[in-house]
Amino acid sequence: MTQDYSDIIDLPYPRDDWNFLMKHPRMSMESRAKIFAPFAALRGHSTALAKTAEQKLDDVAHELMLDDQEFGA
Repeated sequence: MTQDYSDIIDLPYPRDDWNFLMKHPRMSMESRAKIFAPFAALRGHSTALAKTAEQKLDDVAHELMLDDQEFGA
């Protein structure tokens, strides 16, 4: 695998180059954190789960009521 990249594996890291730093200045840790903070991969997923759980509980409660009526309990 290393043989595939032998021509570039020992090149210096680009940030050592002043031109690279001028075009791409380093970002502060606070700024980096702000980029990723609002990320939600599945927006609305927890709400959908809560609705499904509530519906299942209602279904079970309804079935229990029907069983009580059927067996006279």
